[in-house]
Amino acid sequence: MIASSLNRALSLLVAATMFAAPLPALAAAPKKSAEPVQTDGKTVALMRFTGSEQANDLRVTLQPILEEGGYTVKGVALDLDGAAKKVKCKGDAAGDDCLSAVGKWLNANPKTASDFIVFGSVGDAPESTVELVVFDVANGKRVRSFDTAFNEGDLILPIVLPQELVTSIDEYKTPPAPATPEEQAMLAELDEPEKTPEEIAAEKEAVLQAEKDAAAALQDQVIDTKSIEADLKGDFDAFCRNEPRRKRKSKEDPKDLRPACKRGPFWGYWQPRAWVALGLTAGTALGAVGMYTMALVARGPYKDAVDELDAYNAQAGGDPRRDPNAAADGYDALATEVSRTGSIMRRRAIVGDVLLGTSVLLGGVLAIIIYQDRTDAKRFIKEEKSLRAISDLRVGPILTRETQGLGMGFRF
Repeated sequence: MIASSLNRALSLLVAATMFAAPLPALAAAPKKSAEPVQTDGKTVALMRFTGSEQANDLRVTLQPILEEGGYTVKGVALDLDGAAKKVKCKGDAAGDDCLSAVGKWLNANPKTASDFIVFGSVGDAPESTVELVVFDVANGKRVRSFDTAFNEGDLILPIVLPQELVTSIDEYKTPPAPATPEEQAMLAELDEPEKTPEEIAAEKEAVLQAEKDAAAALQDQVIDTKSIEADLKGDFDAFCRNEPRRKRKSKEDPKDLRPACKRGPFWGYWQPRAWVALGLTAGTALGAVGMYTMALVARGPYKDAVDELDAYNAQAGGDPRRDPNAAADGYDALATEVSRTGSIMRRRAIVGDVLLGTSVLLGGVLAIIIYQDRTDAKRFIKEEKSLRAISDLRVGPILTRETQGLGMGFRF
């Protein structure tokens, strides 16, 4: 009896346990959701910069600095306005809403998925204003905005600005701890002590002397431009013009040797005299073809007149030009027709020969003009490239406690 009661109790306990546990077949299935592309938290989408030629130089400079800081850089071929149009953003392209939409669009593709967006612009000289923005895609807010300018001959900003951008992202990801009292005391001790009037005067004199040395070095610096080569096809886009050719006010003014962009690398270098020579050559060649055609047309009547005269002579029993006894009735009219039609044919052929010779001569002149124009264009492009190389030379003083000298920079 007791055993039966125990068996019944155990059966009830097992049944209650199985009823309380969820059945595998009845367990709720996980909902399917499109997971965003996973990034490492240090991926930067580097948009295409806008503005002057220096914008591309700044963008190229940023990439290696970001990579040295441990960030993965993914170049985006579109600028911010182009990306905003892709996501159909109607507001300000640089606003947080549009930037968030652009970030979602970039993260939809594994090739462009990023944690931060970097975009900017550089204005034209002489202001050369610089705008640089870092945007956090995940949190939808700006990390930092930079508003500055490239001053002519500035050797510091092109180096400091990219490093400051990397530092701002690092500090945004991991904010630095506040300075401790000991660190604040050490910073206070680093303040430069008061200087005597003699030390201040000596520093001013050193600065003035360094500026004079920099100016003298810039004047005496000689840049070898012999190795610079002009490529009419490769350099076409850099030197072509979309506006009309500049008119010379006097013969002493230099010619505008810039090629026309719409004509391409071959026809674009042609000067007005080449087009005139081409027109004359084409005109005389067409005239020669026309005169030869007319001579060929006149040859038919001439041959007919000769055939009629030969037939008359055969019937007359001799040639009146050699046999005075031969009949001469009607001969004069036939001979005159032969002479007239033959004269027309010869005159047209002679004029065609003259026009053909003239077209050949003008074609030679045209070839010489084309060669001269292309030679002048090569010289012009080489001079312009040399001037640009010289203008990119920058020399400035370097004054620190340990170093006093000159700094020199080039742009290649």
